[in-house]
Amino acid sequence: MKRVSILAAILCCTLSTFAQSFVISGHITDEKTGENLIGATLFDPVTMTGTTSNAYGFYSLKLSKGEHDLQCSLLGFTVKNIHVNLEKDLVKDIALSESSVELGEVVVTAASKDKAHQQNEFNAEVFTIASIRQLPAIFGENDVIKAMQRQSGVKSIGDGSSGMLVRGGTNDQNLILIDEAPIYNASHLFGLISIFNPDAINNVTFYKSNMPAQYGGRVSSVLDCMMKEGNLNRHDFSFSVSPFAATLSANGPIVKQQAAYFLSVRHSLLDLVMKPSSLMQVVPGFYDVNMKVNAKLGANDRLFASYYMGNDAINSLYGLYNTWGNKLGTLRWNHNFGSRWFMNTSLIVSDYQNDLSYKEKKRQYHWHTGLSDINLKVALSYYLAPDCELQCGAGSIYHRFIPGESDTVAQSIARVNAFEHSAYLLNDWKPYRWLGLNYGLRVSAFQPMKGDNKTFFYLEPRASVSIKPTEATSFKLAYARNAQYMQVLQNNAVSYSSLETWFPAIDGMKPVVTDVFSTGWFQQIGKQFSTSVELYYKAGQNQIDYIDHARLINNPNVVSQVRSGISKAYGVEFNFSKDVGKFTGSASYAFSRVKYQIAGINNGAEYPAISDMPHDVRVMGHYQFNPRWDVSLAWQYSSGRPITIPLGFYEFGEIVVPIYSDRNASRTPAYHRMDFSCGYTSRVYRKGFSWSTHFGVYNLYDRKNPIGYQFEYDYSDKKVRINQYSLFGILPNVSVKLNW
Repeated sequence: MKRVSILAAILCCTLSTFAQSFVISGHITDEKTGENLIGATLFDPVTMTGTTSNAYGFYSLKLSKGEHDLQCSLLGFTVKNIHVNLEKDLVKDIALSESSVELGEVVVTAASKDKAHQQNEFNAEVFTIASIRQLPAIFGENDVIKAMQRQSGVKSIGDGSSGMLVRGGTNDQNLILIDEAPIYNASHLFGLISIFNPDAINNVTFYKSNMPAQYGGRVSSVLDCMMKEGNLNRHDFSFSVSPFAATLSANGPIVKQQAAYFLSVRHSLLDLVMKPSSLMQVVPGFYDVNMKVNAKLGANDRLFASYYMGNDAINSLYGLYNTWGNKLGTLRWNHNFGSRWFMNTSLIVSDYQNDLSYKEKKRQYHWHTGLSDINLKVALSYYLAPDCELQCGAGSIYHRFIPGESDTVAQSIARVNAFEHSAYLLNDWKPYRWLGLNYGLRVSAFQPMKGDNKTFFYLEPRASVSIKPTEATSFKLAYARNAQYMQVLQNNAVSYSSLETWFPAIDGMKPVVTDVFSTGWFQQIGKQFSTSVELYYKAGQNQIDYIDHARLINNPNVVSQVRSGISKAYGVEFNFSKDVGKFTGSASYAFSRVKYQIAGINNGAEYPAISDMPHDVRVMGHYQFNPRWDVSLAWQYSSGRPITIPLGFYEFGEIVVPIYSDRNASRTPAYHRMDFSCGYTSRVYRKGFSWSTHFGVYNLYDRKNPIGYQFEYDYSDKKVRINQYSLFGILPNVSVKLNW
């Protein structure tokens, strides 16, 4: 009886303690602009309990009844001390002010560096646009995708490419989002820059391979970009110009503290002053527009409406004309159900169209391709405890594919409509201070609305385990299965091609499915340094490649040019960085291999994929002399990429026939280059006016890196002539930006 009484007393005490707990919740924002802050930490140093704000700035923290002294912090902002007396659930919005960094104080460059070992998620890196601006720019344009291409494990085919080959993946295996809307072609200016206007982007989250369960539809990586929301307190304007583009931006309150707008317009300059001529036979041009409006609809509701429109055009002296563009729109509603439930509902539309035409006196042709989406999704978060967040969601996408249409009906590919459904459940949980778990299950299905094509259905489990033997050390282990129901039919052997033909999983083209295993060791060394070692292995099914001499345009039987098989990618990445101080920088080395084995290609034997560049070295440094002047230097090296070249030729009558090697049996020379930039930022003058300028040199030592080759047969001496093409050598650039 005594034991029963003791157990009852313990139970009552536990219930009493539980009953005496309350929740503090709200949004964490930028004091200057009123914009939501992602990844800000609210922490109780006495109980060692804390939480972070989600992708929409919302936080929820459960604490015991009574008084608490909390600390709210985010890199780049001043730590804010908050005293609360919890007698009931409390709604409290917190505004952080930017830290005023003076000479001799610390400088922090990236939001993810010193927290990488603390996250339960694997391979999640968060970048602010300020950290991206510290990297040397091409043509004076800071660029999100170019910044991601500098990260360890991310490669590109060569200069002039906005594609990302992430841990053995292909360009189309990356999910690229702006305010939750997918981008299907992220290139401007032959791929020299991307569609991401740096003045319009607030922050970027990048997942390499092991993305959590709320993301799907791609098997390689996720690049999730959030647009600026607009200043709720005052009007701001900026104008910037570089050799190739000019940008004008404006934002401010519609109703102070309640609603705000953001608008940014960017246009290329080259096409405004030049037309195709013998001096410049091909002239590219582009423009893009970013718009966003947000409004607070009471204490628990917030509405966001964002829009992006971009278009490129390439005009040639010899009748070639290519235009493509993206249009995106997102209507998003955030709602708090009390202090623990958070809901995000989104209606998303996305449209990508591409037209290629060629006209001359004797012949002409036209090719049109595109993809349009309507997407409705709902996501819920429940903050069960300070270190336990449950998430669930569901959504459906209606796809409308235009695989390829010509003026000749017989050469066109029939349009296809399809539904893509998904649902997920995940838990981000830290049961102990030394153990963190992020696990979940995603269920996806692809339903073509064409004939007898089968409906595909996959279970996609995701799990990540983080073990922290000390506060500065963590070990992580992760597994993810990913399914992708659409692929791009495109010549992957060249560094740039604007024509991206998205084709769904029909007519024998099965979805790509990958299983990814990753592990890593992360170490914080004091307050300034961090290092990590990561290993991964990725096994793929239904990876596509093309038969020799495949014809992908004006071919109604384009699927007949495709074969599918298995792929494998594995590698190890070593990273070291200095994250704090006037000098910050990083160095990395990665060794990786990517192999395909596909029946009908290379006689069924295993061969290297185009992303198989085994050795990769990146070195970057940034020095802040004072609040006005800074310099950056970046160098990279990678093994040459695989190519298929003719070993020789033979004459058959009057026809010269090439004799090719095995698939991708040769390699280009090693790729390497160095970039430099120097920046100056003025002081803030009266009425908030300031200006900045950046001078840089792309390819500092004029390395002629090849982007392609042409092989010719010399009839006179019957030898093969190889002509190498490079995009450009050394390239100075300068940009100027005005703020008021």
